[in-house]
Amino acid sequence: MSFAEDFSISSVYVKNGNKQDTYKLAIEATIKMSQEQIEILQNGISLTFSYTFVVEEKVGLAWLEGDNEQKTYNYTVSYNALTQQYVVHAHRTKKYENFPTLSLALAYIAEPKNMIIEIVNRQPNRAYRGGVRLKLDINELPTPLRIPAYLSREWNLDTGWKYWEFTPW
Repeated sequence: MSFAEDFSISSVYVKNGNKQDTYKLAIEATIKMSQEQIEILQNGISLTFSYTFVVEEKVGLAWLEGDNEQKTYNYTVSYNALTQQYVVHAHRTKKYENFPTLSLALAYIAEPKNMIIEIVNRQPNRAYRGGVRLKLDINELPTPLRIPAYLSREWNLDTGWKYWEFTPW
């Protein structure tokens, strides 16, 4: 069974931010989990999804990060058995949102808005591109579950990099 089409980034929308060389991003992704992952979540183990952003500049034939460090946005989803709701914790904003179903919680994570990235020390004659990837962070699982997760393709939820180029100014 292939999970590639069930875990992917379909679109990245980029617009200028409030400051020079900053950009606001909105993403559309698809997140579908296996039955095993859903059961683990419903049994009280949280799962963390991470968006990683990079900004690279073209130097010769290579794309390099230069002064631009990777930026990560983490979302942790958990199940509250008492309220029978799913809770999503957005780490960067420190917000908690409650959802009556898992599909609504995953939709919230899959379509983040107003994520900010910045091009540091932008050079006027260089080409720049941005990249984003989404993955399930296996390192956040409890230790006894990590090794089986590392060995299973079912747990390797990673969209790979989705790139776009910034228009020159």
